[in-house]
Amino acid sequence: MTQATFATHEVLNQSPPFEDVDLFAMDRALVDAVAANGGASAAKELSEFGKHWGSAAMAARGRAANENTPKLRTFDSRGNRRDEVEFHPTYHELMAHSAHAGVHNSTWTAQGRPAGGAAEVVRAAKFYIAAQVETGHLCPITMTRASVAALSAQPELLAKTMPVIATRAYDPGFAPWWTKRGMTLGMGMTESGSCRRRCATRFWCWRRPTEDLPVSSCRT
Repeated sequence: MTQATFATHEVLNQSPPFEDVDLFAMDRALVDAVAANGGASAAKELSEFGKHWGSAAMAARGRAANENTPKLRTFDSRGNRRDEVEFHPTYHELMAHSAHAGVHNSTWTAQGRPAGGAAEVVRAAKFYIAAQVETGHLCPITMTRASVAALSAQPELLAKTMPVIATRAYDPGFAPWWTKRGMTLGMGMTESGSCRRRCATRFWCWRRPTEDLPVSSCRT
């Protein structure tokens, strides 16, 4: 049986790829909202951010991060317990780009106090732009930003952790927070409803050998 052959063809009913664009400057509503709320002086910074996140390279990172979902690695190759979630390299690249732009911490000073000025407006605009490319990595990014307000309820804990939170370095290593160049924060949770009767949670603390940190520094 002879296999049918198909001539190459040109696709005419699809729009061109939405990439290599300035996601800030082309969004008139966003530009106006930033200006109306005191962020006009950051227009150049946001335009550069918009061009970067609107690039074909960032779109490719977003696609790859979503196509390659996280994998739970409970053991290493020698059978030792590992309990680590392995993310695709492009996920870490997205995290690094957001961290370098301060999307996770720019609304706070290095001491954990509100940065003031238009910091909230500029950070919100960056978050909105990045969300158009890939939303999954923004969960720990935005939780880190929110966590500082919660940590301020324990000033001694905020003083210990803020030097690592306040950096714009991204450290993907699976290691205790005090050994890292920078860190993001998340939260432990369980699903609601009847499944709570069937789950078991193990609780432990990462702490320095000579330091007694509060319960809020522990993990589930």
